[in-house]
Amino acid sequence: MQKFTPTLLKWYATNKRDFPWRNTNDPYKIWVSEIMSHQTQINRVAEHFYPHFIEKFPTLLDLAGAKWKEVYSVWEGLGYYSRGKNMLRTAEILANEFNAQFPKEFEVLIKLPGIGTYTAAAIQSFAFNKTVPAIDTNLSRIISTLWPNINIPQVAKKLISTADSSKDWNSAMMDLASFLREGRPISPPLDIYFPEEVSRSFLPSKNKTSSQRKKPHVHCIEVGIACIWREDGKYLIQSRPEGKSFVGRWEFPGGKREKGEDFRKCVKREIMEELGIKISVRPHFYEELCQFKRANLLLKFHRCQIQSGTPKPLEKQELKWVEPTEFRNIKFLDTNAQALERLKKMKS
Repeated sequence: MQKFTPTLLKWYATNKRDFPWRNTNDPYKIWVSEIMSHQTQINRVAEHFYPHFIEKFPTLLDLAGAKWKEVYSVWEGLGYYSRGKNMLRTAEILANEFNAQFPKEFEVLIKLPGIGTYTAAAIQSFAFNKTVPAIDTNLSRIISTLWPNINIPQVAKKLISTADSSKDWNSAMMDLASFLREGRPISPPLDIYFPEEVSRSFLPSKNKTSSQRKKPHVHCIEVGIACIWREDGKYLIQSRPEGKSFVGRWEFPGGKREKGEDFRKCVKREIMEELGIKISVRPHFYEELCQFKRANLLLKFHRCQIQSGTPKPLEKQELKWVEPTEFRNIKFLDTNAQALERLKKMKS
């Protein structure tokens, strides 16, 4: 293990990819690139979306002073518009409360709208060169392949601690993952860790032989949901806001899990972003996998209670407290049906 990092960085020196955000330590530009790369192929981000966004909003203050309509004009095509809206809200918070500066502390970063554990670690590493591994699915897969049955975060921290540059180490791991996914040959000296049979395991199923081919991969969206209840037995529900599908239906608040984030942290972050409150989150009491043509939706429902604050409709949704006996009179999303039945049978 001790020889892996120097070998990786030697390989990276001659194989690294060139992206505009790799030539800066500006946390604003690094943040923009990370949020965009969550949902879109990185080459499309580098060639189109990122330069257009930075041209229109070159600094954090430029973004903080913008309206969503202006942001939408350069975000359109990326999808996941809640991410763009969260960026706008974060820019406003940083401008008003942090003197337009990104905080360096992990605990502060993850409290900002739309910034999960992976993005916070990436900002720390790429902008401030803190010795923090930015752990995502690709990094986890590489480590678990080379060192199975060992705690991935512990291995990642041990490996990155031997690098002179945290930024280079994380970038090298990202580029290595890209090479492996694309089936490109891993040149010396790193090929000692990735002989052909190991490299082949990273290929998409369409590039494998018939004996190796697995079922086609279906994208899975993971969602943490908060069933917030209070002492009188009522639960907080919200309407689907304008601009989203199923307008007119009701649901429990929550949202998509970010890279490197567990479900309970996801629920806490989403509720802070949607309602502006801190909550305690119990382990999920029910989960449901909804299968659709283009993607699967994994929903995990958690019972929660308010720790501090008063719920506010930050996404212009309607809020109301209802008793379980009222559930049958409310037009909920169909995906909530089984969770509702379980809540009816629970005791406070």
